[in-house]
Amino acid sequence: MSELSVTSVIRSTGVVVLVLRGSVGHADLARFRDVLSDTLRARRPGRLEVDFAGVLDVDPGAAGPLAAAICAASSAATLVTVAHAPTVVGRELRLHGGGGLLV
Repeated sequence: MSELSVTSVIRSTGVVVLVLRGSVGHADLARFRDVLSDTLRARRPGRLEVDFAGVLDVDPGAAGPLAAAICAASSAATLVTVAHAPTVVGRELRLHGGGGLLV
């Protein structure tokens, strides 16, 4: 597995995008949660997108906690969406009540 890379990009529309690249395993969950939390706290975006286009592989056991972290990040102040979600992540998002986050 290649290491997970998370890059924060701000579009001209003000949408903050967390671009994920590499593979997502259990060891990457804490760092992903930290980046997500830090981005929400520091930037206070109205909209945040988590983009999985560069993800090569997701450990099936890590998909649930990953989806739960994304669902928990969505709030009244920030609309969170998920783009290019791998099948396993999309399934876990739906199981955690976050099916509406998928774009």
